[in-house]
Amino acid sequence: MRTIKTIKDLKALRLAQVFSESFTGYLEEEFLGLKEAFDFDGADEAFTLDLYGYMVVLEKGDNLRDLGSVGLDSESDGLLGSLPEFVEKTERNGSCWYKVVVVYTNEYAMAFYVPEIVVADDEEIKNWLEENAE
Repeated sequence: MRTIKTIKDLKALRLAQVFSESFTGYLEEEFLGLKEAFDFDGADEAFTLDLYGYMVVLEKGDNLRDLGSVGLDSESDGLLGSLPEFVEKTERNGSCWYKVVVVYTNEYAMAFYVPEIVVADDEEIKNWLEENAE
């Protein structure tokens, strides 16, 4: 699991080359869109998602049924037990991923990014994502 709160986190993710260029580019677009939505006029490096809810990128091996470190514990069945505000499926350059937005309070929401490869072996999670995708 990777968390993105600042542009520095995005740069580190890009340098790690864990994900495809199209996916990391998408994450950067999402981050800059949030910066704009929160009407932050400062430098990209000064903006942080700490106050609003950050971006969580899930990786192979992450237990989507127990994401207690980001507020979705196993007693509630993790991501599967959440009531997402929306689920969006994106496909680019042969890659596919899902964006799942979970609202915690009126001012705080987390965006979970789930590359399709992460859930390729779990029919229940794949079905949940597809059923909830808009």
